[in-house]
Amino acid sequence: MTSLRARQLFAASLVLTAFIALCGAGLEQAFNSSALQAEEDKLQGLAYALLGAAEANDNGDLGIPETRLPDPRLASPQSGLQAAIVNDRGGLIWGSPSLADDWPLTLAPQEVGTWRFQEQGDWFSLTFGLRWLDRADAPRRYTLLIIENNASFKAQLRTYRRTLWGWLGGAALGLLAVQLLVLRWSLTPLRKLTKELHNIETDQQGNIEATYPSELTPLTDALNSMIQSERNQQTRYRNALGDLAHSLKTPLAVLHGVTDEDVKDTNLRGKLREPLSRIQAITDYQLRKAATAGRRTLSGPVAMRPLAEKISGALQKVYADKNIKFSINIEPTLRVRADEGDLYELIGNLLDNAAKWCKSRVQISANLSRRNVELIIDDDGPGFPENAENLLQRGVRADNQTPGQGIGLAAVNDLIGVYDGKIELQRGPLGGGRVLIQFQA
Repeated sequence: MTSLRARQLFAASLVLTAFIALCGAGLEQAFNSSALQAEEDKLQGLAYALLGAAEANDNGDLGIPETRLPDPRLASPQSGLQAAIVNDRGGLIWGSPSLADDWPLTLAPQEVGTWRFQEQGDWFSLTFGLRWLDRADAPRRYTLLIIENNASFKAQLRTYRRTLWGWLGGAALGLLAVQLLVLRWSLTPLRKLTKELHNIETDQQGNIEATYPSELTPLTDALNSMIQSERNQQTRYRNALGDLAHSLKTPLAVLHGVTDEDVKDTNLRGKLREPLSRIQAITDYQLRKAATAGRRTLSGPVAMRPLAEKISGALQKVYADKNIKFSINIEPTLRVRADEGDLYELIGNLLDNAAKWCKSRVQISANLSRRNVELIIDDDGPGFPENAENLLQRGVRADNQTPGQGIGLAAVNDLIGVYDGKIELQRGPLGGGRVLIQFQA
């Protein structure tokens, strides 16, 4: 999970879900306990009413006249409310007209003066133990039983549960929406910083300019210092290398002039020209290598196709006698994050090498997958010899008869090394050589 907003929203959602679940469970349990207590209190009130209406019958046992029943449901069969009185041996002494033939509960005698409330299946039951004096003032023990169907209680509980979780779910969605707004507001500085960095990459601005919260100020200051330091360092490198190139140019030109004018011996003049040309080529190569920019911090992307078109157009004029056909298979929208000078050097060396060895066709292709660039140069020439990897070493050439210093592929290899890439020399589909380059940009 790479997004800060997604992480915070995920964490907040987990906490909110746990809170809502615990809160809902607590409220549901509290309501259930309260409803059960209310049910028990109601049945106890009914028990007191029944005991208040009780009187001894002809046998001296306790009974309740039908006309004095406190709840009309006790007089209606299958009403869901039943009552009974049993003696200390479990025998039925009195039962309400609503009492079913098969009692839904098994009854054990209750201790005198104690209550017992319980829920069993579809019924609530309340038992109370009592002692009653008969007409002879002899104490008799009885157990009063009240049974009520709990269907209405369960329906009430279901209604409450639906209402509770509906409101809690709505509250959770509302809190999540508020959390999204809060996250969006709190991450605004990061979005603004991202936009500024993009503007720096595309050369729309030079530094981070906006004011940020104190937590981000050290980061923005460090980024500005790094950007400025890199630019100053790059400028110093290029200026120093330009001075060095200018300083070497004059002595080498003087040596070439002296060789051409003062040395009369043709053989000696040829021997002197070759090392001087080699010194010149090696100096140019080392200067180009040292000037390689590599990856720059917050550098803007560079389009590859215009560079390839410009270089191939120039090479068509250089190798006009071969009438080379260049095929460029690069999307105009393909852009890579690399120094433009480095790309010019890379593509220029590869196309020049292919044009030098091809018969009439050179093809350049490139594609970008995420941050991985694949660049392919094909030609229809003789191809690479065995142990082609040796050509990547400076000064090694495939054919000593062909003009050059043997540093083109070596320069490409060194340049690719700056970008942590790799180069492979293969046999291509055009019948000649293929140079396959992969690097991150």
